[in-house]
Amino acid sequence: MKTALIVVDIQNDYFPGGRLTLENSEQALSAALDAIAQAKQAGEVVIGIQHFTPSDGPFLAKGTVGAELHPAIAEALNGCVVIEKQQADSFLGTPLGQTLAAQNVSDIRLVGMMTQHCITHTALSPEAAGLDVTILGAGCAAPTALISDIALSGLAGRCKVV
Repeated sequence: MKTALIVVDIQNDYFPGGRLTLENSEQALSAALDAIAQAKQAGEVVIGIQHFTPSDGPFLAKGTVGAELHPAIAEALNGCVVIEKQQADSFLGTPLGQTLAAQNVSDIRLVGMMTQHCITHTALSPEAAGLDVTILGAGCAAPTALISDIALSGLAGRCKVV
């Protein structure tokens, strides 16, 4: 069985100048890049997730620069599978579950945006129920650090949070 690092929604809109800047997004980006490098070095599966809303959506609108993966993440994910999604849960309506099963993955580690929304929904997804889920807290961000901390605290009851 293998471990996969899932990099959730590290997209331009969440950074300064974007439509929904998150507190500590730069620190989360740095931690996520470190996690990607470590996962690749360890031979782990690395999967990117990219959230799109309709073209007239308030943020992450398909076809906008804000919806593009952050350039450093796009570079780090070069050669990795990137899955598009339209829901908070990275499994819902996507091939993520099948992709993990095809790679014989039993453990997933999550980093990304937003802790209280997409990270939480992905970690608690019914499709994640058979997996050992770990959240890398330093690699996550939310509208405020307090919201991220509250979400991580809540997740700690169901997942490993490091």
